Amino acid sequence: MTNVLFTLLKSPFEINELRTMEVLAKENNRGVLLFQDAVYYVTMERFRTELLSNKYAIFALRDELAARGFDNTSIEGVEIIDYDRAVDLIMEEYDRVVSL
Repeated sequence: MTNVLFTLLKSPFEINELRTMEVLAKENNRGVLLFQDAVYYVTMERFRTELLSNKYAIFALRDELAARGFDNTSIEGVEIIDYDRAVDLIMEEYDRVVSL
């Protein structure tokens, strides 16, 4: 089984990539790394719940959340990470990275 990491940049209000991710991920182990306005996926319960129910490991950048006024150090079901951890995910922990 392949480990697939999706990287998202855009807000779910601009484009919702969840259906595309489901088609591409299939039965793979999957994660989603949220940059820029994509961090809004975890600040809204309906999007976060959909990701969690589809068994995604969810990673959101702390600096991106803070830049948008979310100073939460903890969001249920989400690993809040720094840029070093993001690089580790992309380069070492996932076999394939898909940017949407």
